[in-house]
Amino acid sequence: MRSPKFFIPFLFGSYILFFVSLTCSFRGFASIGIGLILVASLLKNKIETGRLFNTQVNNSFLIACVLFFLLQSTLLLFSSYDEATLRLIQLKSGLIFVPLAICCGNYLNAAFYQMLMKWYIRILTAALTFCLLNAVYQYLFLHQQPTVFFYHALVSPFHQHAVQVSILLFIGLVHLLEEAKKKTYLFNKLLHLLSVFYFTVLILLLSSKLVIIFTFFCLLYYFFLFLKNTINLRLISLIALLTGIVTIIFVLLSKNQVSKRFNEIIDGNLYLVEQKQFNPGIYFNGLQFRLLQARFVKEILDEKKAWLTGVSNEAQPLLVKKYISTNMYLGDGKKDHGYRDYNTHNQFLESLLQSGIVGLVSYGFIFLSLISLMIRRKSRELFFVASVLLAYSLNESVLERQYSIMIFTLFPLLVYYGTRKNRGSFPRRIARQR
Repeated sequence: MRSPKFFIPFLFGSYILFFVSLTCSFRGFASIGIGLILVASLLKNKIETGRLFNTQVNNSFLIACVLFFLLQSTLLLFSSYDEATLRLIQLKSGLIFVPLAICCGNYLNAAFYQMLMKWYIRILTAALTFCLLNAVYQYLFLHQQPTVFFYHALVSPFHQHAVQVSILLFIGLVHLLEEAKKKTYLFNKLLHLLSVFYFTVLILLLSSKLVIIFTFFCLLYYFFLFLKNTINLRLISLIALLTGIVTIIFVLLSKNQVSKRFNEIIDGNLYLVEQKQFNPGIYFNGLQFRLLQARFVKEILDEKKAWLTGVSNEAQPLLVKKYISTNMYLGDGKKDHGYRDYNTHNQFLESLLQSGIVGLVSYGFIFLSLISLMIRRKSRELFFVASVLLAYSLNESVLERQYSIMIFTLFPLLVYYGTRKNRGSFPRRIARQR
């Protein structure tokens, strides 16, 4: 039996709601968007096949996420049963519902995916342009420092995290480059390539070292890829890519807010992390802080003799005790909490601390299953998207925040199914918009 015609437009609208909510940090609506996608997909399957779930639920990435969630939830419930524990389980339930929402339907194909990504890029462009205009207003009329154009300050109107927004932009940038390679443009060739440059500049302003490095190598890769194209396509594309590459090099080699974040890594003293006591005025750069976290995790697991099963929901309180005992900066006791709000900033370390070696192995399955998707699909777009997310999980505890869970579990599957050959059905009016 065929499903009603409104199902695909409804799914499309649910994705748009989710993308807007994800970009603009409307947390409740992001969860609603995922819920609508999941329910509509299940109903569509039930009407068409008589079964709730499509065979795509046998996806190794989804299975690995479910197993990790079950492990974490079981250990949390065994350690304590209170409101805080239930909140943690609710947060991590995204590990099931987000990938399931993508895998349980058979509607995703290249045409549907391309239309989704068109709107995704428009939403990102509109939201970040608003943030830029807000920064201009603050700088010109409120006489704020130039720092309003950079890092977290730039996306503060939406209370967003600069690194997460950088990753969203990078996903959009890779899609723009891939579509340019196929000669399918958002509006026309010039605007499409200007969007590539605009996204590159925005990534620089957001100052995520990880994403800037990936952007540079991504542009470089596509630059050499475009060299093989015809002269017609090659000239303007190469100019756009070369402009982006040169801009990144110039920014990193000159003195500014972005290069400062790279220089602090080079100038940092790695032996600092071996000290038993610190001065609250000491600033740890990204590398120093992550090495310090590795030291703290080892000390906690040794002290608690919890290498096998971890310390469960005591992970963050025990880290805070380490921050206090080593005299690290603890904030002003009001809005600024210093290092007390900081987790391990590495998902492998976080999994080891919370769930021991069992958790470490369990997250390893998620990591490897994502690599498996990359190998099976053999898609350039999926390779870059999955690679930046895997690297992000080495730089942040991605499964400890709602939005990072959504980004980490949704986009690889969206690209994976969206870059396969056309299958499924969708309204002709959507197809004609391509």
